[in-house]
Formats: sequence, C-alpha cells, structure tokens
Amino acid sequence: MFRAAHALLPEIRDLLKGREFRALKALLLELHPAEIEDIISELKPSEAVLLLKLLPPEKAAEVLSNLSGHHVDRIVSAFSDRQLLEIIEEMDDDDRVALFEELPPELVRRILSLLPEEEREVALTLLNYPEDSCGRLMNTEFIALNRSTTVRETLQFLRRSDYSEEVLLTIYAIDNAQRLRGQVKLTDIIKASDDVPIGRLAEKVPFVSAYDPAWKAAKIMADYDLLSIPVVDNANRMLGVITIDDVVDVIYEESAEDFLKFAAVSDPEDNYFLLPPLERIKKRLPWLAGLALLANISSMIIGAYEDVLKEAVILAAFIPILNGTAGNTGSQCASFVIRALATGEISPKITDVLKVWIREMAGVLMGLAVPLSAIAGGSAYLRTGDILITSAVALTMVVAVLVANSIGFFLPIMAKRVGIDPASISAPLNATLNDALTLTLYFTLSKVILHL
Repeated sequence: MFRAAHALLPEIRDLLKGREFRALKALLLELHPAEIEDIISELKPSEAVLLLKLLPPEKAAEVLSNLSGHHVDRIVSAFSDRQLLEIIEEMDDDDRVALFEELPPELVRRILSLLPEEEREVALTLLNYPEDSCGRLMNTEFIALNRSTTVRETLQFLRRSDYSEEVLLTIYAIDNAQRLRGQVKLTDIIKASDDVPIGRLAEKVPFVSAYDPAWKAAKIMADYDLLSIPVVDNANRMLGVITIDDVVDVIYEESAEDFLKFAAVSDPEDNYFLLPPLERIKKRLPWLAGLALLANISSMIIGAYEDVLKEAVILAAFIPILNGTAGNTGSQCASFVIRALATGEISPKITDVLKVWIREMAGVLMGLAVPLSAIAGGSAYLRTGDILITSAVALTMVVAVLVANSIGFFLPIMAKRVGIDPASISAPLNATLNDALTLTLYFTLSKVILHL
C-alpha cells in the first residue's frame, strides 16, 4: 500500500463511521486513483461502495478499472443503473473489458444492456477475442489519417478533436485501403511545414495481430521502447492500439502468474491473499499432497538400498548435501529456461534445443559440477578419511548436477511443446524428481565403488 494511503486509512474509517461524507469527499479528491484503490482494498465492500459513490464518475472509473479480487462483483452490483452507466462510460474499451473479466456473467449482461448500441458492439467484439490476446487488451480509440493528409489539415483535425493525451501522442498513417503505413509522432507534426503530407513523416512501426498473445505486444514494446503498438487484422488494417499502461499490467500479471505456478501455490486467476484461509488451504493442498506421495519414492529407494546403508552408515550423512544441491541446480535451470522461453531466447524446436543443451551442459560440467564435486568430496574426506567414500560422494555430485540440470532444462521445454504452461513445471516437482534420481545414483555408485 502507498504510504500516504496507509496513513490516511484510520481517518477515512472514522469519517465513514461518522458519516461525514462532505469531508470524506474533499479528502478523496486530493488522492491519486492508485491510492484510493489501495484504501478500498482494505475496506469492506459496503464501505468501498460509499467511497466510490463520492467520487466523480471519471475518477471512480479509473479506480474501479484497476480493482481486482473477489469483492469487485459485490462493489459493482451495489450501484444503481444510472451510476453504473456513468462510471462504465468513462472507461476505455480495454479497461471495460478487463472489468468484465472480473465479473459474473449476469452482472456483465446487466452492464452491457445499459451501454449505447455502438459501445455495446465494441465491448462484445473485444470479448470475443481469445483470453490474454492482444484483441482483448487493445483500445479502439486511436487516430489514423490518410498519409496524403497535410500537416495543416492534421493540426486542424487535432484541435477539433477530444482525444485523451495518450491517444494524441501518436498518429497513424494509413493508405486508401485503410492499411497501416506507419506512425507519426505529434512532435514531428508540430515541427514540420504546413504543406508536408504526414506520409512523408511516417516511420515504420512494429504491429501485432488481434489474435497474438498479449505477452508478444509487451515484448515488442519493451524491445522498441514504444509507448503504444498498433493492432491489425489479417489485411493489415488497424483495429486498435495497446498502450504502455496496459503492457505494464500484462508484465506484472505474467510475472505473478509464473511465480505462483512455479511455486505450486495457487490458481493464478485468484488474488491469493484476498482468499479466505480455507480457500488458501484448498489451493495449496492438492500440490502438496501430490508431492508428498511422490516423496514416498525417495523412501522406497532408501529402503531398497538398506543393505548398502548397513555396511556404510556414514553414507547417510551426505544425502542432504547431494539432494539439496541437485534440487537447487534443477530449479535454477528451470527458472532460466522458463524465462528464455517466455522472451523467445530459446525456441522449443528440437534442433535448437539440442544445440543450447550441449552448450549448457559443457558450461555446467566445468563451471558447476566440478567445483561442487570438490566441495562435497572434500567434506566427505575430512569426515571419513576414506578415499572410496570420498570418490562415491564426489562422483555422485558430478553426475547428479548434470542430470538435475538436464531435468530442469528439458521439463519446461517439453511442457511448452505439448501446450502446457512451462511455469506449471514447478520448483517443488523439480526438486522431488531430482531427490529420487540423486538417491538412486548415489547408492548405485556407492555399491559399485565400495564393492558392497
């Protein structure tokens, strides 16, 4: 929570309790929408509704468009039709659709029935695009002028228009068939001579399809330092634009989603910390129960090599360092690979994968496996003074690190190839599999080296 909002929360609660709405409205008008959003997240739904009703429609729309969690539907449903329409009409198309995604179908139908026909058709069109696509994220409000339009005509058009600041920053040049031909910065238009066609000022600009995943727009905008990116149809005609504020939301949501999946904590669609305790347990229990069952494999392996442990009990002392190091190695590699897949640095094609894996394994052998083997072997020798036990521990560490790194490398790639989110190959699963394999390697090598 913002520090200013946190400091004001007790005062706001007192004003609500005393029903001093005039003083409360004056206080809220001085706050940024992001601060009001944080305050509302700490209040009961009934209190949140009171706060939003005190705000002008445009400010209430900005606050409401960024709210998330299981209270949003209760907040929205508390407004009258007139109040709801005033707020919804102040929202951009993309923010409106994002809000609809948070609401139950019956509430969405109620809001759609309130909208004018043209705006309702736009909302339905955007909702028909796949979830997490550029079409869902785009704003249909943009400026696209024929490339033959002169600077004078463009400036006259802009002076008569009522577009928002972010829309005015970039003007798009199109041809007679409405196809995108480039972008023109407002600053270049201001500096140019009146009779220059904007087509001569236009620069090539990357674009995305409405059906492309939203993360693709985020990556292109980050690579090219863009404030907005055009969204086009199959004929290269402009459908809308995605702006930087929406891309920041995508990056944040993707990062949070991958973190939750990788940690096997929760369904990324839920705001985890807003869930009741029982719901949080339900989100965690299936994964933990599954991993606990998988952990039985390690117990079975230890039981299968009970004769080895009876002959050399000291071997048990080195299980934690071997399992821990292998698990950490696999998790680290999986993290790097998941990020590389997301950014396009690694392609899931087999030929590309094998090239990267060979180069990766060569580096891991010399940079990780050998130094870690020296540490584990040195520890074993200092504790036992036995060169055979030392060899078994050191050799296991080398092989276990290489195997763990391969598992961490290939699991996310295989998930990507079969259409599963690579982040779903979570760190706990990776560690559990590596434990079982490391134990098998350790006891097998020890049995051979120690002639047990």
